Amino acid sequence: MIRGLYIATSGLLSNQRMQDVVSNNIANANTVGFKTDTGVFRSFPEELLTRINDSQGGVGADRKTLGQLPSGTTLEEVLPRFIQGGLADSDNPHARAVVDGPPTADEPFRRSYFPVSVGNQTMYTRDGDFKVQALTNFLVTTGGDVVLPTNANGQPVADARIRVRPDGQYDFVTQQGQPHPNAAQLQLGVVDIVDSTQMQKYGETYFSGGEVAAQSTGVIQQGKIEQSNVDLAQSMVSMISVSRMYEANQRMIRTLDSTLEKATSVGRL
Repeated sequence: MIRGLYIATSGLLSNQRMQDVVSNNIANANTVGFKTDTGVFRSFPEELLTRINDSQGGVGADRKTLGQLPSGTTLEEVLPRFIQGGLADSDNPHARAVVDGPPTADEPFRRSYFPVSVGNQTMYTRDGDFKVQALTNFLVTTGGDVVLPTNANGQPVADARIRVRPDGQYDFVTQQGQPHPNAAQLQLGVVDIVDSTQMQKYGETYFSGGEVAAQSTGVIQQGKIEQSNVDLAQSMVSMISVSRMYEANQRMIRTLDSTLEKATSVGRL
């Protein structure tokens, strides 16, 4: 019975974490470029229960297999789904959306991203609802992080910035606002990650890690933004399912607790 409490508790904790994942997906259903998360459960190894010494024949003379005993479960990892979100029109003149290139058999998880500078680290996002920073006129994300230009090979250029002119055109400058020596080779482009499943989520729409491809294949569409790929109907079904599993584990704990209480009362007598 004590073991059963641990098993039920592991189910409670796993479903609580899964509920947080589903709730976060629903909360970001309208977040531009958001990628929905999926939880992966893993069961702990089961144990084979055998009843031995069940007769007068001695140890092992009468061995009865009782069956498998599970030892609980855990939410092993949370994985983003990188499928393309729908495109929507935007009245923001600096809005951009990325359309991924066709997948190949060798690189089925290749995806394109806008490179951004977060602190001293280059990260990637699908949120192309850009704006102009007031003091520097640099092109930045909705969170205020600088959008990095790319070179002709689709590589991010960390020491360059995109400055927006009053007429809406772009200049490529250094971090100090001076003309960049390679300005003629720079552009507002995207970076391809060879295997997006190797990326780690950083915040709601930022990702880090992954191998940068030698050439980008994504296409930028101006005047559009990529919507979240959250399926609200499926998310609501998942939330109900997780809630019911959580309640089932709660009832199991109550039952075991009641049984233990009776057992201890008999022991006192």
